[in-house]
Amino acid sequence: MHFSFGDLKESGAIEDLRFIKRGIEKESLRVDSNGSISSKKHSRQLGSALTNSFITTDFSEALLELVTPTFTDTQECLDFLTDLHAFVHRSLDRELLWPLSMPCSIKSDEVIPIGRYGSSNSGMMKYTYRKGLSYRYGSTMQSIAGIHYNFSFPDELFKKVATLKNLDSENLKSIKNESYLGMARNFKRHEWIYFLLFGASPAISDTFTNKKLNELETLPKGSLFRPHATSLRMGDLGYISEIQDDLNISINSIEEYLQDLKNALIRPHVDYEDIGEFLNEERIQINTSVIQIENEYYSTIRPKRTCPSGERPINILRSQGIEYLELRCVDLDPFSPIGIQRDQADFLDMLLILCFLKESPPLNKKEGALLKENHKKIINFGREPDLRIFSEENESLVRDLAKRLLEEMTEIAATASKEIFQGEENLWEKSLEIQIEKIQDMNLTPSAKLLERLDRENLSHEELGMKIAEENAKFFQNYSNSRESIFNKEASSSIERQKQLESKKGPPFEEYLREFLNKVS
Repeated sequence: MHFSFGDLKESGAIEDLRFIKRGIEKESLRVDSNGSISSKKHSRQLGSALTNSFITTDFSEALLELVTPTFTDTQECLDFLTDLHAFVHRSLDRELLWPLSMPCSIKSDEVIPIGRYGSSNSGMMKYTYRKGLSYRYGSTMQSIAGIHYNFSFPDELFKKVATLKNLDSENLKSIKNESYLGMARNFKRHEWIYFLLFGASPAISDTFTNKKLNELETLPKGSLFRPHATSLRMGDLGYISEIQDDLNISINSIEEYLQDLKNALIRPHVDYEDIGEFLNEERIQINTSVIQIENEYYSTIRPKRTCPSGERPINILRSQGIEYLELRCVDLDPFSPIGIQRDQADFLDMLLILCFLKESPPLNKKEGALLKENHKKIINFGREPDLRIFSEENESLVRDLAKRLLEEMTEIAATASKEIFQGEENLWEKSLEIQIEKIQDMNLTPSAKLLERLDRENLSHEELGMKIAEENAKFFQNYSNSRESIFNKEASSSIERQKQLESKKGPPFEEYLREFLNKVS
């Protein structure tokens, strides 16, 4: 199933691009005044990490996750995220938010506190899952921070183009499943341009990994970097798991995706069987499967649906279909106090619209292998002037391919201007102008700017992180927060919700867990 830009115009669905929904989940480590990972508990002022809608923790007690609702207005989404940051900064007790995706200097996995969520069965489940992650991948890898960008089209858009194409618009679930998976396949084909333009993790602390690092260079202050890297976070130093790398979960159809995901959820892996489920009678992972639960599947993009507590995402996806796409590849932008700038959000929207409008044949093994190769090249060497990557039938210069994709997006931005911006400034075109300048001068990319600042100011990765964190703290000291009362109210009511959960008598945890694991259908 393929819808062209002409179909959007002819059906009147182009105006529905105004009602794209986007939401942001943004992670940041709390660090103390020395730049070490915080050992303090999650602040009570921020409410319950288990039940607060806006502020939770990811892997570590120190890894804050700030969650916006979904917005059809991009600026409102970013303003909400800014207000959230201001609220969090006021709750910090002599601490800062680490502004880089790659973590601060960490002496050992043991100093990283795993997130705690109380004594309810759902809280214990979250803690046990994270314990499993620490045994499987190491806690340091789990303290990498990033942004998840959630994107969906309004149903009205699908209905209009379906009617134009004489498709059964009653079968909306199937149309959305096919469309979103087609977008996901095309995103895999074109994600390299995002890393090139917005990757912001070309350097790491020299304490980050004990892998052999002879391919990396050393800064005078000891931190490690690759001169032309874009996003080491998304490479084999970061979120690449060799075991998961062999998973090859198909996104060619919803049936294949769900079947492959199910296999990963129920198939034991010998390495995880060796770890075992218990140590000294304490449960240390949920199970010994390739992935413990659906969330453990690492991919740059995932089809998602909002899932009620206690239910299995795989079952909800099967019964109700895909609701939105989750981009998991976004590095924190160190040059923004909230980790993401307006032009980046606009670019992500346009890239995803382009992925929707381009034909998206199934991904076969050969293309999949070539795309993995593209990914590695861009992550590690993306800004090399004469770098070539695979495109369709041959290898091409990265800068030529990037220009071509940006031209296609410029056409979308210009054609949709009247409907989207209604006479106001066309911010999509403005974003694309910034990206075109980066292709002409790679020194304008965040990864290049980060390395340039490390070099110019003779700083280590840690020193630069602390310098930016202090600048951000000053910014939020003078920031007027219009949503302070909303966040205070949510924090206190979330504590009450956790208390209510813990006061309910549920089954013993092992029974609860067994029932949960048996729900995979």
